Amino acid sequence: MAEMTPEQQRAMAIAAARMRLSRTQQTQQPVDPVAAPPPQTGEELRARVYSDLAAKREGARPQGPAVDRYGLPADDALSVARTGVGGLLEGIPIIGPPIRYGTEKAAAATVAAFTDETYDQVMDRMNEATRAEKAANPIVDKAAQTTGAVAGTIPAIMAAPAAFGVGGGSLLLRSGISGGTGAVIGGADAGVRSGGDAEKIKEGIYWGAGTGFAGPAVGAVVGKGVRSLIDAGRNVRAARMAGMDPKAFGYFRRAVTDDGLDAVTFPQRLRELGPEAIPADLGPNLQKQAGALAATPGPEQQIVRSALEDRAAGANARIGQTIDETTGRNIVPSEIQAEIGANQTSFDPLYREAFREARPYNVEPIAAALETDISRLRGPAQARLRQVRGMLNIADSNVLSTDPSVMFQTRQAIDGILKTEVDPKVISALTEARQMLDDGLTRAVPRIKEVDAGYAELARQDEAVTRGQQVLDSGRTAPRPSELAAEVERGVQPQGMQIGPSAVPLRLSQGARAEIDRIVGTNSNDIVAMNRLIKGEGDWNRARLSTLFGPDKADRLFKVLENERIYADTANTVTRNSESAARLAAQNELGGAGSGGFGLKESFKAGGVRGAARSFVLDKAETVAKALLPDAEAAARESLAKALVGRDSEGVVNALMAVTAPSRAATLASPIAKALLLATGSAWAR
Repeated sequence: MAEMTPEQQRAMAIAAARMRLSRTQQTQQPVDPVAAPPPQTGEELRARVYSDLAAKREGARPQGPAVDRYGLPADDALSVARTGVGGLLEGIPIIGPPIRYGTEKAAAATVAAFTDETYDQVMDRMNEATRAEKAANPIVDKAAQTTGAVAGTIPAIMAAPAAFGVGGGSLLLRSGISGGTGAVIGGADAGVRSGGDAEKIKEGIYWGAGTGFAGPAVGAVVGKGVRSLIDAGRNVRAARMAGMDPKAFGYFRRAVTDDGLDAVTFPQRLRELGPEAIPADLGPNLQKQAGALAATPGPEQQIVRSALEDRAAGANARIGQTIDETTGRNIVPSEIQAEIGANQTSFDPLYREAFREARPYNVEPIAAALETDISRLRGPAQARLRQVRGMLNIADSNVLSTDPSVMFQTRQAIDGILKTEVDPKVISALTEARQMLDDGLTRAVPRIKEVDAGYAELARQDEAVTRGQQVLDSGRTAPRPSELAAEVERGVQPQGMQIGPSAVPLRLSQGARAEIDRIVGTNSNDIVAMNRLIKGEGDWNRARLSTLFGPDKADRLFKVLENERIYADTANTVTRNSESAARLAAQNELGGAGSGGFGLKESFKAGGVRGAARSFVLDKAETVAKALLPDAEAAARESLAKALVGRDSEGVVNALMAVTAPSRAATLASPIAKALLLATGSAWAR
C-alpha cells in the first residue's frame, strides 16, 4: 500500500480521536429506551454516532464560528491555507475541478482504508468541511480561484499565441480569433463545473467570447503601459550607469535608436572610427543633437565646440604620423635625383679607366645603316637620325671617326634626347641607333659594360623617382594597377652585368610617398579634398599603393583618411552648416530654442490690452520661476553635450546594454492581462 502523507496521517489520527471521544460520551450518557432502541451492531453504533455529530454541528453552526472537517474553526490559518490551495487548483480552467476533486477522492479513499468510516462517509464529511471553509473564507477562495485561472491560462497563451490573437494581422482579425478561443474555453469550463448544464454552458460561451474578443486590445494597452513603466525605471538606472542626467540619457538613447544603432553596433562603430571617434560621428540624429547644443548659448555650446575644434587641430598631425608609419620617411624628389646625379658623376673616372684599353673601331656599318633609315624615314624621325649620323663624324668634317669615345658620346646624346621625346617613331628609330652604338662600344671597349651596369642602375632609379610621382595621377600618364605591378616586377630584376636586385621599386615608392606629401601639404585645411586626391574616385589608388607599400599598410592609410573625413564632416555639420530646420527641431526638443518671437507686441495684436497684460504677467512669472528653481533642462543639455563629444564610452555602452536587454516582466505583461481578462470572464460565468 502507498505510504500516507503527513496530512493524511494527521487526518486519520484526528478522526480516530474524535471517534473514541464520541464513543466515550455515548457510553456515559443514559439511553432512553423509548426514544431510541439500543444498537445491536457496530455499524448501527457508528451510524448513531455520526448522526449525533452531524446534528450537533448543524445546531452549533448558527451560534458559533464555521468549523472544518474535524470540527475545528474553519477560519484558522490552516483552513485559510487549505482554502487557498484548493482554490488555486479549482480555478484552473476546464481541468481545475477534476484535479481538485480527484485529489479529495484519493484522500478520502486513503482515510477510509485506515479507519472504520466508509468512503461515502469520509467524502460527505470532507465536502461539508470544504463548504464550511469556503463560507468562512470567501475572499481567499475567490482570489485563489482567479489566480489559478490566470496561472492556468498563461501557459496556453505562451504555447499557442496565435490562438489568443498574438501575431500578425489586423486588430479586428486577432480579436475575432481570440474571441473564438475564449468562447471554447468558457463553454468547456462551464460545462465541466455545471455537470453539462446547457444554460451554464451558454453563459460560459458568452462571457468567454466577450473577454476573449477584448483580450488583444486590452493586452496591448496593458503591455504598453507596463513597458513604459519598466522603461522609465530602467532609464533612470541606466542613466546613473552612464553618468548622465536621466532626461539627457533619454534624448541620447532615442537618437542612437533612430540612427539604427544598438548596444552591439554602437561600440563597434566607435572602434572602427578610431580612438578619436565620438558618438556624434555615428549618425545624423546624434549630429543634429550636437548641432543644436552647439547653437544654444550656455556651457553645452562651449563643450561641443571646444571638443570638435581640439580634434580638428590635431588632424594633420595624425594623418602625417599614419603616412610616415605606412609609407616611410618623406623624401624630396629633387634631393634624391640630385644624389643620383652625383653618384652618376662618380662613374666618370671609371669610364676613363675603361677607355684606356679601347681600340679604334670601324663605324662604317653603323653609319650605312643610319643612312639607309634616313633615306626611307620622313619627318622628326628622319631629322633625329640625320642629327645622330652627323655626330659620328670627326668634328667639322664629313669623315667618320674611329675613336670609341665618339660612339660613347653619341650614345649619351641619344639618351638625353630620349628622356624628353614623346613621338613613338622617333623613340623607335633612336632606340635602334643606340643599340647599334652600344654593340660597337662593347667590342671596342671590353670593360665598358661593367661600368655601364652601375651607371644604368642609377639612371633607372632616377626614372623610377619620376614615375612614382605619377602613381596617384588620374590622367593618361598614370599607370594602371596591372601596369604598375609589372613595372615593379621588372624593376627589381638586375639589368646587364648588374649583380643583385635593383632599387627601382624603392625609388617608385619614394616617388609616390613624395606625391602624398605634396597632396597633404597643399590641402592641409581641406581634409575632404586630401582624402579624395589620395584615395581617388575608384579602387585604382588603393591597388597601386598596395603594390608599392603592401595591402595592410595601404588599408590602414585609407582607413585613417576615411575616419578623418568623417571627423571633418561631423565638425562641418555641427559647427558650420546651417541645417536650420533640423537644428531648430532638435533645439526645441532639448529645451534650448526660444519662444518663436511671440512677445508682448504679438499678444497685444491677438488679445488687445488684456492679452498684452496676461503675456507680461506670465513672462515675469516664468522669469521668477527660472531664477528660483533649478534649470533641469540646462543640466540635461550639459550632460548630453558631454556624452555626445566624450571619448570614454564604456559607461554609455553598458547603459545601452542595460536598457535594451529584454525584460521578462514586459514580455509577460500582455499574456497576463489576457489571462486575467479570460479568468474574470470565467468567474462571472460560474
